[in-house]
Amino acid sequence: MGRFANIDTRDPVVNVTNWFLVVVAGLSVLIRLGTKFWIFHQLTSDDYLIVASLALCIAQSAAISTAVAHGYGYHFATISSQNFVQVMKSQYAAYILYVASLCLSKLSLSTFIRNLTPVCKDHFHAAILLGLITVVGVVGVIGTAFQCHMPRPWDYWHGQCFNLAAWNYFLSVSNIVTDCLIIAQALVLIAGIQATWKKKVVFASIFLSRIFLIIATVIEIVFTRDVRHSADPTYDYCPTTIVSQVVQCASIVTACWGQLKPFLNQLKTNGLRIQGVEYQYSTGKGQSSRSYGRSATHHSREERHELFPVASGQNLTTVSASPAWDADSQSSQTGIIRETRTWVVTGDAGHPDHTS
Repeated sequence: MGRFANIDTRDPVVNVTNWFLVVVAGLSVLIRLGTKFWIFHQLTSDDYLIVASLALCIAQSAAISTAVAHGYGYHFATISSQNFVQVMKSQYAAYILYVASLCLSKLSLSTFIRNLTPVCKDHFHAAILLGLITVVGVVGVIGTAFQCHMPRPWDYWHGQCFNLAAWNYFLSVSNIVTDCLIIAQALVLIAGIQATWKKKVVFASIFLSRIFLIIATVIEIVFTRDVRHSADPTYDYCPTTIVSQVVQCASIVTACWGQLKPFLNQLKTNGLRIQGVEYQYSTGKGQSSRSYGRSATHHSREERHELFPVASGQNLTTVSASPAWDADSQSSQTGIIRETRTWVVTGDAGHPDHTS
């Protein structure tokens, strides 16, 4: 029967779900980084933020696993007081890491959206949102770290603590609000690009996936309310822990979806590019690269369909007569004047591209 007498336990589902979600989050980040390095040959600030978020996620999952090893998932009456102390310490560490990991994954996604546009107004709005997410994250970490009186801030069972249920509601509602603002940030950007409504819906779906995160957070609030007066914390809190792990994993995964190669290519061809990096691609004459966020030069016909956000148009007309070798000929080519019109769209009026 194992170390604990009760066979009615939830520790297997907590542990399996915990590490399964860590693997999913880890694979998402690895695929994202591999794609980013393959296309750009470099990483950007939002990549470092998501790596830090994943590191905290792994540490948080290790803390949950430690709690399970000391009896979390078993009924409260079946575990010793020493083991319960270790459970509370592990839960305390896990929740701090959870809040920090969520903050970093949100910062990563918001930074990625900001980097898709060179427009100063969008950058200003993004700076406000990034500041709000940071403030919520810092307040959440500090508040959770000092939720109970010292020197036992982790002892929510015997110690003197502020209203933990209200605190959890505050953090969950803050997560919902910041996720809604991130979605709004993305939709405002997408609404301004030059693309069909069908393509705009595809782009929007990348970021609207955060709605599933909001739904999971609402479920987390419901579970928190149901167990706030529980007399069996090591058993009854398990569903809340599982939903929290889902929220954490979903926050990392949805922050990575927009940086998979199919979406990056779709965004690039419709005017949304990550500023300050070079797109690496192959052409019929070899490999070429192109830098965005700075003045750019066209190298092939393949690039002429790409649009910058809030683009300005320029009409370039080239008129050519028949070549000299045909000047004295009586063929049908003699005397024909060919006019080629090419539309070039550029995001920098000071550095227009010239295509002949």
